[in-house]
Amino acid sequence: MSRILLVEDDLDLAENVHQLLGRIGEVEACTDADAAAEAVRSRRFDLALMDVRLASDLEPRTALDLLPLVREHSPDAEIVLMSGYATLDSALEAVRQGVFAYVPKPFDPRGLLALAERALSQVALRRERKQLSKELGRSEALHRAVFDAVDELIVGLDKSHRIQLWNRAAAAATGWSLEEALDQNACDLLLDASQRGLFDHAVESASRGEGTGAFRVLINTRAGEQRVVQWTARPLSPDGAPPRMVVVAGTDVTERLALERRAADAEAMAAMGRLTSALAHEIRNPINAAKLQLEVLRRSAMKLENGADAIQRRVEVIGGELARLSHLLDDFMGLARPKHLTLRAVELEDVVNGVAHVQRPTIESAGLSLEVEIGDGLCPSYADEGRLKQAMMHLVTNAIDALQARGSGTIRLAALRDGRVQELRVEDDGPGLDQPEDQVVAPFVTTKKTGTGLGLPFAKKITEMHGGQLLLRPRDGGGTTVRIRLPVIDANGVPEPG
Repeated sequence: MSRILLVEDDLDLAENVHQLLGRIGEVEACTDADAAAEAVRSRRFDLALMDVRLASDLEPRTALDLLPLVREHSPDAEIVLMSGYATLDSALEAVRQGVFAYVPKPFDPRGLLALAERALSQVALRRERKQLSKELGRSEALHRAVFDAVDELIVGLDKSHRIQLWNRAAAAATGWSLEEALDQNACDLLLDASQRGLFDHAVESASRGEGTGAFRVLINTRAGEQRVVQWTARPLSPDGAPPRMVVVAGTDVTERLALERRAADAEAMAAMGRLTSALAHEIRNPINAAKLQLEVLRRSAMKLENGADAIQRRVEVIGGELARLSHLLDDFMGLARPKHLTLRAVELEDVVNGVAHVQRPTIESAGLSLEVEIGDGLCPSYADEGRLKQAMMHLVTNAIDALQARGSGTIRLAALRDGRVQELRVEDDGPGLDQPEDQVVAPFVTTKKTGTGLGLPFAKKITEMHGGQLLLRPRDGGGTTVRIRLPVIDANGVPEPG
């Protein structure tokens, strides 16, 4: 039942109004301002019906003086003021204070009752709206929690492909927060030009209410990396209305594809290892025998007076080819059956400087320049120094080959730290990559006439044996950057806290 506060110092009138309002609620009557103030502090009311002029033991008071107190303790209540001395100023002040009605005395009892009923209805509606608002807020919070709890990337797009929904998984996968992503064009934010056609087609089809199958595109992250995401697009059309939004839900399959590739590579390497074991002995014996016979032939040629130089040149050519074949076999064996790492504390600065010292003559003789950068904050890595140098040597050889055709360019070697990761970097300003990364690091893939296609796979294998990651990226301004990223770990193999 509604609670009604009646404040009236005319006892007869107070009794009549009490009986009248008792039909629609529980009435508490007060005859002075002090009693009314005490009642307001002690309980909540739905309607306060007060005479403007009130008696008080402390000082002259009016109903307007009680309004702030009523608002504080009964914020949902409606207030009706009564006055036998109505003035324009008091009426304006009542309006300014937001009272429900200002009733001059004498008044029609039926009119007052109807006014009180309307005021209580207003209170009930206001409370219902508040309750509905709370329930709506709880529902939205629940939906947001579910929206953010799923592992899938969920992105809502309007007709202009601008982002209107962006869940926590999307933020985690891309690095862009909800605030940063909202109202951005999804294609501009996430996709290279080569990936937009498929994405646009799927979104447009969904916006027309047509179903779309799953599709994969590469998305760009804030960190400059690319992730492979498998998407589905669905129209969001409540109550069968035309779609107002297209929701694309995606699963990041980058790690899964990487694991599948690594499993396939491991299977291929295992098969290669078995083949190598079977053939290595048969190949090395003829090579060694040929080398021995070449040495005998070279010594015999030195004793001849005529034709010795011609024979010597042929011997050197054959010897070079045998050496290249032996080197190929070493690479093949190293890739197929890499030895265990000999781990110790290694300064990455020493690795870079050692490779630079060995390769500088070759680089400069090719008309190229070499730059070395050692970053701040490096710490010793628990690694196999020889293997890391081998990996970098392969990368430097590739960089030399990429630049040698034009006879100019710069190769940069670096050792840098980025939080919990340290990296060795080989960078060139050559023509750059002309194949996808997964193809470039595949065994026997090469664009060089004399290349074996085993250098990059070998470097990748060594990096992964260290628990690291080999990344190839186009360099700003042209060229290629190859990064051997190694976790910072201690001598017990425990990752250092970041």
